[in-house]
Amino acid sequence: MKTYLRGVNPIVALLVLVLCLWAGTFDDGRFKTHAPLEGGLSTYFLTKGLFCSSALFLVGKIVLLMENRADK
Repeated sequence: MKTYLRGVNPIVALLVLVLCLWAGTFDDGRFKTHAPLEGGLSTYFLTKGLFCSSALFLVGKIVLLMENRADK
């Protein structure tokens, strides 16, 4: 469990962020960096990526701290 929380969880959070950022900026076969500023589905993917990756990372850190306190 500690291996997952220390190593795998941050990598998964980063992959979620990268995937959602890519989905929000990739349209019609090319990257559009201004797409999230226009609103719509691109903004949804940007905010979803920011929220989900940060929540995944923070919950993993909280569980790791709780597990460390339980071991002491």
